[in-house]
Amino acid sequence: MIEEKKTIEEKFGVLDSVPVGACLLRDDFVVLFWNTCLEDWTKIPRDEILGTKITTYFPHLSQLKYANRFRQIFAGGPPTIFSSQIHKYLIPATWQDSLQRIQQTTVTAVPALSPGCAEQDIPDLVRSTLELEPEGLLPEGEAVDDASPSNLRTSASPYGFVPSNCQSFYALLVIQDVTDLTHRIQAYRTMRDQALEEVQVRQRVEEELRSSQHFIQQIADAAPYLLYIYDLTEQRNVYVNGQASKLLGYTPQEILQMQTALYFSLVYPEDLPRLKAHQQKFPSTQDGHILELEYRLKHRAGEWRWFRCRDQVFARTAEGWPKQIFGTAQDITEYKRAEEALRQQNERELLMATITQHIRQSLDLGEVLRTTVTEVRHFLQADRVMIVRFNPCTGTCCLSPATGAVTVESVAPNCKPMLGETLEKFCFDEFYHEAYQHRAIRPIADVLAADLPQYQIDLLAQFAVRAYLVVPLVQGDELWGLLMAHQCSPRQWMQLEVELLSSLATQLAIAIKQAELYQQLQAANLKLERLATLDELTQLANRRRFDQYLETEWRRQAREQTPLSLILCDIDSFKSYNDTYGHPGGDECLRQVAGAIGKAVNRPADLVARYGGEEFAVILPNTTIQGAVLIAEHIQLKISALQLPHAGSQVSPYVTLSLGVASIVPASESGAEILIAAADQALYQAKRLGRDRIQLYQPDPAAGKPNGTAASMLPVDFSIPNTNLPSPTSA
Repeated sequence: MIEEKKTIEEKFGVLDSVPVGACLLRDDFVVLFWNTCLEDWTKIPRDEILGTKITTYFPHLSQLKYANRFRQIFAGGPPTIFSSQIHKYLIPATWQDSLQRIQQTTVTAVPALSPGCAEQDIPDLVRSTLELEPEGLLPEGEAVDDASPSNLRTSASPYGFVPSNCQSFYALLVIQDVTDLTHRIQAYRTMRDQALEEVQVRQRVEEELRSSQHFIQQIADAAPYLLYIYDLTEQRNVYVNGQASKLLGYTPQEILQMQTALYFSLVYPEDLPRLKAHQQKFPSTQDGHILELEYRLKHRAGEWRWFRCRDQVFARTAEGWPKQIFGTAQDITEYKRAEEALRQQNERELLMATITQHIRQSLDLGEVLRTTVTEVRHFLQADRVMIVRFNPCTGTCCLSPATGAVTVESVAPNCKPMLGETLEKFCFDEFYHEAYQHRAIRPIADVLAADLPQYQIDLLAQFAVRAYLVVPLVQGDELWGLLMAHQCSPRQWMQLEVELLSSLATQLAIAIKQAELYQQLQAANLKLERLATLDELTQLANRRRFDQYLETEWRRQAREQTPLSLILCDIDSFKSYNDTYGHPGGDECLRQVAGAIGKAVNRPADLVARYGGEEFAVILPNTTIQGAVLIAEHIQLKISALQLPHAGSQVSPYVTLSLGVASIVPASESGAEILIAAADQALYQAKRLGRDRIQLYQPDPAAGKPNGTAASMLPVDFSIPNTNLPSPTSA
């Protein structure tokens, strides 16, 4: 906590020098920062409020209408404004004469101080917040609904979107004192109302001013906007000032001569219905009330220009109906263009954030690359987007020319695919070195007009490429590959597209690295799992795997009440074999015996394991004693077919096995150790009776307990010797 307090003080201490209130809240509403301005306004010392919940001092902030909006901020949502029109203040503070200050409060999500979160420039954040237009300055009829974040004017802020790598956020409250501004606006409105009242007086004065009409005309022509009088009855302009020549390219006389064809000649067709609806409002409009509308007018040169008009009733008929309207029209084309550019930029950034999120949702490298090319082609509306993976030897020490293969692509239906193509002298010598050294981005608007080598032009011509954009994908100091966008017609790539694609390449490089590390981790885990469950010498399951599998099958067969069988196999006289042929020969014997037993057991559910030194075990789920005997006989046949010499054996000149077989229907109250004990005793009986034979073991029916219990067991008094070879014993 002390370290967090120190870090916050260092990072946000600069806010003590700004003339606005600044407060930083943790997601539990604990105050982390309280600047000097708020100390002065509220008379609450910083040392007193830091570390305590702000609701202790201002209980109203715990109300649902505030808590819900703060919860969105703590989740990393967009900035929100508590307007002075709806909320006079968020944190009460006194002004002059003990009056409450009127405040405009902006709350912004700031990434919490945790590893991996991107740092933000606090002065820039506050500066962008202060640049938001206070609602007190909005014209009438444009008040912002403060419950809808989508209506907040925050598009100019570079922090409209918080970094996606943060899990928690602080809430930064920036509080502007708009008391004086609000009072001045109220005074302005009072003056405006007084001015409207003076209109009637001005009408009487107009007759006196007619003698100075030339002087008035000069003033009107000097105004930086259109002045006009439109006759609603005659549906034509009866006056327009000289600014028509500058703003529309027509003289005032030409405008007046258009008569009733004025609107159809100059107004954008899609704006005509709105303009007519605008005029239909005047019969119910009071004198002095101003109606506003934005629409497009056609310049003489053919360009469409945006205008914002402000109209009011200028003259009425004897019956009191509006006859003429007086209006001003200001050219707002550049403002509209800037607004549209900003909107497009916000849309692109949002789309890029979505693409990045989709890319990083998967750890599968193939899916990451496929998602990238699909999303980028949709974003750029390009004919082809592909990723070229460099072949090995792409470093600065590589002497051979760089080559690359098209690993994945998204291509329009009418374009020739390049997937799988290997590109020689890649990409393309001059750019390759530039990209490797400087991570440069190279947009080509027209291949035929660019200064490219002929072999490069020929290669692109094979696939009808006329314009391309190349972004390097860098892993550390190595160039991993390239992200390429192709267009089959000339295209001027926008700087914004280049910048956003560059940002995407950085995120993609991170996702590629994560996917590759994940693949390496999976391979390592598989190797470890294999080593943990496999006997290194025989490549069969080891004792650990045997115990796990037997326990699993015991529980499953107990649920299903089906038999579970076990065969324990032991190589006869294996100590003598080692003494005769040495331990390397013994290891080879174990490998061959293990292979023979594995070939004798075919079902996927059956498990062959190395049980001990020269002992092997076979788990046979859902297998009766008769089926287990057949498997045991098959194992003996496979061992016999090996014909492995065994000079030290007491029963055969070849390697033989003794086998103990047991079968039980498991009971849930018992453990698998009774099955192991039964098979082990059967194996002991097989050895005692002369080895090289199969011995069965079953529960004792006289014990009066069901299969799978711990009842005493007796061996079946018969054995199955190996009849394929001479045996000194018989059943």
